[in-house]
Amino acid sequence: MSQHILVLHDGKPGHFSQAQGVARLLARGHRGATQIHAIRARPKLKLLNRLLRLLAAMNQPWAQRLVSIAYRCDELPDIAPDIVVSFGGNVLALNIALSQHWRCRNVVIGNCYSLPANAVSANVTAFPTASASSAWQQCNVSSRVALCKTDAEQNTRAGSLLSEQAERPLWAMLVGGDGSGLRYQESDWHQLGQAMAAVATRHGIQWLLTTSRRSGQQAGEILGGYLNEQNCLSSIVYQGASSPNADAYLGAAERVFCTEDSLSMVSEAVAMHKPVIGLRPANSVIRGSHLRSLLYLQSQGLVERWAIADLESYQPSAFMPLRSYEQHLDSLCQRLQARLAITEPVEGEALPATPAMPEVAAR
Repeated sequence: MSQHILVLHDGKPGHFSQAQGVARLLARGHRGATQIHAIRARPKLKLLNRLLRLLAAMNQPWAQRLVSIAYRCDELPDIAPDIVVSFGGNVLALNIALSQHWRCRNVVIGNCYSLPANAVSANVTAFPTASASSAWQQCNVSSRVALCKTDAEQNTRAGSLLSEQAERPLWAMLVGGDGSGLRYQESDWHQLGQAMAAVATRHGIQWLLTTSRRSGQQAGEILGGYLNEQNCLSSIVYQGASSPNADAYLGAAERVFCTEDSLSMVSEAVAMHKPVIGLRPANSVIRGSHLRSLLYLQSQGLVERWAIADLESYQPSAFMPLRSYEQHLDSLCQRLQARLAITEPVEGEALPATPAMPEVAAR
């Protein structure tokens, strides 16, 4: 029996990556075929997010229609989904309203704010929500690792041409920017560039470098000043939404280095089942769940953490995780499927048999 999954996201790459990762995990645990339909949605006015969540919690057709009117989104699917998946407060109310309208199960990743537990079939968080009510604890499914959109086999195929062109081993460097308690100075980019050049010479490798929207033009220019045809096979300097993604780099690289400001970027690297080295600048004050996630990945041997200032002395170590990323996925898949199996579809007043609420405005 086939299943249909609707992924809601607000356009933020990290939110989309994790929501898509959960959808793929649900497809992995389903015996039949799965169709995943992803749409981008945004509230017309973000200031209304709290009110929209309150309306969605009412589980009334009139409230669902009010919520839908407040959003702009891509065209909804022709077939009503079996599961709605989302990540982010900007689409939380729409997730609840649509799942109520379609009477289907739903999965929310991260913060559910003040919603009642019966509005959500499963709440995926990085770690157990021990302080939550018993109802929310029953709803909670902890992942320990962040899920992402990475398809390791597809990325390996995408990177095959780079692998064939390379005369030396390839290592990837994924660079982010300010965020999550990390702040980069010009000196950090110089240190990183110097280290990349020195490491390439010492270990006889070539780099695959990509910057992101948070890196800024200066970072790309500084790093580029230390790289040449001998120590860098290919690079992507972020130029906007049309910039190529790093999938081929992830597939071709033997080791993946990435800055720790983006947990999604770190997770996409970890999902390749390769050695991952997380990097942080001098000004780093990582806290909360972000730090807890990094420390957990480190404790499992999935990520090796280095300061940029020390990177020049890097020596490769054996990749021997205590528990592989695949094993984490298998455990999470079983628990998530079990949670959804005991959760009844949302109950509510009968609505016309239509797959979409026509009031949702096209963006």
